[in-house]
Amino acid sequence: MLVLTILASALYTSMHFFNEWIFRYTEFTEHVNWVYLPAFLRLANVIVLGEVAGSVGTGLGVLVIEVFFLNSPLTALLNMAASVLSPLLAFETFRLLNGRAFNVHLISDLFKVTCIYAFLNSLTHHLAWSIADPKQLYSFDQVPIMFLGDLVGACLGALVFTVMVQRTGLVNYIKARSQV
Repeated sequence: MLVLTILASALYTSMHFFNEWIFRYTEFTEHVNWVYLPAFLRLANVIVLGEVAGSVGTGLGVLVIEVFFLNSPLTALLNMAASVLSPLLAFETFRLLNGRAFNVHLISDLFKVTCIYAFLNSLTHHLAWSIADPKQLYSFDQVPIMFLGDLVGACLGALVFTVMVQRTGLVNYIKARSQV
C-alpha cells in the first residue's frame, strides 16, 4: 500500500504541474483555474486506496507542491487540510444525502459525489485562504470559478476513470479492498 500511496502522490503532483502548463491561459487567479484536472485525483485516491492511504497520497502531493511554491507553513498546512478533507467530506455528504454509501459501479454516484466535492472543495479552500490571509475572505468571486474548474476537471477525470475501470481489473481491486 505504501508504494501505491507514493505513486498516487507523485501522480497528483505531476498532474498539478501538467495542468498549470497546459491550462495556464485559463487561469482566473494564481491558484484558481477554469479547468483543474487533479481535482478528480483527490477523489480517485480515496476510491482506490481508501480514506487513509488516499488522503496521505493527496496530502504528500500537496506538500510537494507547497514546497515548490514556497508558501508559508500556515498556508501549506491549510491547503493540505482543504485538499484532504474535501473528498472525505464529499463522500460523507453523499452518504448522508442518499442514505447509502457511494457505489463505484454507478456513474450517477460518481457524478453526484463529484459535484458535491467540487462545491465543498471551493468552499474549504476559500476558508483556508481566508484564514491564512483574512483579506481573501472578501474575494468570494473566485469561489464559483474554482467550483467550475474543479467540476470540469473532476468530470473529465471521472470519464477517464470510468473507462479505465471498465477496461481493466481495477474494479476487482476496489471490490477486494472494500471487503477487507
